[in-house]
Amino acid sequence: ERTAELSKTNLLLGQEIAERKRAEEALAQKAAEAAVVAERSRLARELHDAVTQTLFSASLIAETLPRSWERDREKGRRLLRELQQLSRGALAEMRTLLLELRPAALVEASLGDLLHQLAEAATGQGGLPVVVTVEGECHLPPDVHVALYRIAQEALNNAVKHARAGQVAVHLRCIPSPAFEGNERVELCVRDDGRGFDAGQTLPDRLGLGIMHERAQAIGAAWTVESEPGQGTEVRVIWTGEGQGTEDGRSG
Repeated sequence: ERTAELSKTNLLLGQEIAERKRAEEALAQKAAEAAVVAERSRLARELHDAVTQTLFSASLIAETLPRSWERDREKGRRLLRELQQLSRGALAEMRTLLLELRPAALVEASLGDLLHQLAEAATGQGGLPVVVTVEGECHLPPDVHVALYRIAQEALNNAVKHARAGQVAVHLRCIPSPAFEGNERVELCVRDDGRGFDAGQTLPDRLGLGIMHERAQAIGAAWTVESEPGQGTEVRVIWTGEGQGTEDGRSG
């Protein structure tokens, strides 16, 4: 009788544990679904805000272009170039935001192409000239590929929103190693000629500095930011094929 009682208790306990596990899994699934919905809503807002503003500016130029062309051909050509720039920027912004809905596409595209896309989006959004140079061909692990993209994205966002820069230069250098298949060293540098800041006095949670540092640290890369008031800002990341990195440094 005692054995039967214990078996019944164990059975009830097992059922209770199973029901609790199912409830926890259901809650976790609901939380994940809510997170996906929230993220898609955020991306939809960003897509609407960024692209709508760019297209509105483009529509204003398109309306005035015929009259300006008739009165002053040189001004008309300038407006036409601006219209083309805005249109390319809007397309780049849309592609960039749509990538967030399909993260696998980040890995499928080459890092050089992604940097050019970010540059076009930054130019279209803020009229900021961004020059991208790529040396070599990068063959990176997916996590390194995505981390470098995110760091470049954050640095360009800072240049557009805060730096008041006249131009930005993005340089990606991929140095292959004969010892193994892939890259031995990858250098990413984002430099602007904006107003800069005191790197030693700026908190890590400002200007996305902490986020960039964490992303670099996660892949074992060295990360530095150099800036002085009135002297622009340079963000540099160095990753080696072995995934070895050094502690970040911040110097003025």
